Amino acid sequence: MYSVLSLLFLIFLTPDAPAPDAPATDAPVAERIRVAARAELAARFPEEAHRLQVRVIRLGGVDAGDERLKVTFQERDALPRGHANVNVWKTMGGGWSKAGWALLYVSHFDSVVVARESVPKDAPVVPTQLTFAWMDVTAFRGRPLPAHEYRELARGEVFATRPLQEGRPLRSGDLRPPYAATTGDVVNMRYRRGVITLQVSCKAREPGFAGEIIRLYNPETDTMYRARLLEAGKAEWVSTMQ
Repeated sequence: MYSVLSLLFLIFLTPDAPAPDAPATDAPVAERIRVAARAELAARFPEEAHRLQVRVIRLGGVDAGDERLKVTFQERDALPRGHANVNVWKTMGGGWSKAGWALLYVSHFDSVVVARESVPKDAPVVPTQLTFAWMDVTAFRGRPLPAHEYRELARGEVFATRPLQEGRPLRSGDLRPPYAATTGDVVNMRYRRGVITLQVSCKAREPGFAGEIIRLYNPETDTMYRARLLEAGKAEWVSTMQ
């Protein structure tokens, strides 16, 4: 009895013993499942497949033999992200037979914008202060700012909406175009009703970009308006607020 307990004690304390969540040790089968999962993702999500990497975390009673394998994701509708359970199938008699299951980890990669130096909030951001990196964004907090969105934004001036830290990837929303009006700015509003057109000098009650609707206040008449910003310092009347 003592020898059996001692043997079990040594087995569980052996440094090389795999942890419950360690990758499967049956490397040939695991690699075949990984390749089958990659093929399944490429077929279902051809536009996303180049951004995905697959790792086999655990096998569940897989009896694969030398047969050809395929996998089906248990979550069929959404693009797998992070841990994903799959059913494993093998060819048998001209059809497919259940061979077991596996737990995978699907990593998502993307080209994201990274700050090369620190930038204060609301300061202008120039291209030399940023770089691009191909990185794993599976567990990214929020939504990373992809390179193509930055290029679209950078057609004009760009400002930081929050302090940017050197070496940190940017989130979507960390950069913005210049405001067409900030709180307190004088905005010339074009007021048009029927054949009547007036130019009314107002003050912005909130910041906004060109195309956005913000509140404008006219102190002479003590009236608040909703107006669409056209460009810096100019807006068009939308409605009069009560």
